[in-house]
Amino acid sequence: MAKYIFIITCAFLNLKSIAQFGPQRIISTEADGSRIICAADVDGDTKIDILSANKFGGNLTWYKNLDGLGNFGPQHIIALLDDTIHVSAADLDGDGDVDVLAVSYFNDLVVWYENINGLGEFSSQKIISNSVNGAYRVIAADIDGDGDMDVVSGSDNTGIAWYENTDGNGNFGPSRVINFAAASSRSIAAADIDNDGDLDVVGATSGSVTVAWYENLDGLGSFGPQQTITTNGLSVEPIFTIDIDGDGDIDVIAATGGADKVAWYENLDGLGNFGSENIIIDNLLGAHSIYSTDLDNDGDNDILATGGGAFDGEVVWFENLDGQGSFGAKKIISTEVQFSRSVIAADIDNDGDKDVIASSQNDDKIAWYENYTILSVEENQINSLTVYPNPTKGLIYINPKTKTIINIGVFDLLGKKVLQLEGNIQRIDISTLQSGMYFLKIVTEVGDFVHKIIKE
Repeated sequence: MAKYIFIITCAFLNLKSIAQFGPQRIISTEADGSRIICAADVDGDTKIDILSANKFGGNLTWYKNLDGLGNFGPQHIIALLDDTIHVSAADLDGDGDVDVLAVSYFNDLVVWYENINGLGEFSSQKIISNSVNGAYRVIAADIDGDGDMDVVSGSDNTGIAWYENTDGNGNFGPSRVINFAAASSRSIAAADIDNDGDLDVVGATSGSVTVAWYENLDGLGSFGPQQTITTNGLSVEPIFTIDIDGDGDIDVIAATGGADKVAWYENLDGLGNFGSENIIIDNLLGAHSIYSTDLDNDGDNDILATGGGAFDGEVVWFENLDGQGSFGAKKIISTEVQFSRSVIAADIDNDGDKDVIASSQNDDKIAWYENYTILSVEENQINSLTVYPNPTKGLIYINPKTKTIINIGVFDLLGKKVLQLEGNIQRIDISTLQSGMYFLKIVTEVGDFVHKIIKE
């Protein structure tokens, strides 16, 4: 008999997964014109925090994940910049904590802020460049292979460039242009496109050539000419690099807002020769942002995206059905957004799956959506503690295999204990609890197990 089982460690055979997402959980409604967000452990407590680049107000901010369950603290302002477009996080000075990179569009700035004590207290502005005309994107990557993080920028008017971290301590050299002519370079990525062991650069631009890559010729940051991935003639802003078809090389995903389209391009030979457009959707209004990761725990990479107008929108995902890049229909996570500019995924609640986080500019909001991934397997395929059925209308059965259960706690989404049972319990009745999701903490003689249970 097929049963629904949540496990911590196991061997999977013929695993099927279903990803579904919970309701909106607010991180902040004070992110004034939130544009780009990123996830990182800002304060070194092993919990995933959220950073935000905002158009107005407190331009560069972060929010502390207080308990590792997704309850966030108030806004912490890192810096005030004029029209902050982008934020990213990396250890730029080699001291083991997360520093912050940002750009200011109108001031032509690429800057970074040192995490002074590893607890999320940041230094004053440190300028990497003040001459990036129309600075729009900034990422960290080890371009020259020396073990420290360099910086790559994209801009509207000065193309794509990189800056060497000259000493590993966050002192950066002058701009080294990758392609000056790449107008409106509003999205960039660093990845090993040709499988030669160094990081190449992918950029999205406006004009006839809209997505291209640049080979790191020597592994030291000398880049070759533009190599075209697509020439659809429309401006492409968000791109993402990841292995979509499971063949071990890096493919490229691109969103074309003007065509309401998200598509991916196959790296045919692992050397950077790309195939034709594979359309995932061509009616996602605006197609503002994209992100890719394994959302349903089936071993392949799915796709997140956002779209919509100034005062509406949606956060959606597309399942990679076969692990080879055949995608299912749009699945809506949320429509409670107004001009959503960014979507990412990270394990916010420490339960082993990827939750979704989205920002929306016109309602000043950052919110997250819990991944209620259900792993469906045959019980005899699991050599571990099992819990079933799930979802349940009331009764839950536990098969501890060779383990002895000491006690079981049932917790709601806010972490409140709603039921406690002592002894070697193997049957629980939760019929009196309200419908929703709960966590079982099962304490055994060999360790603790945490399982998600959905009460119908």
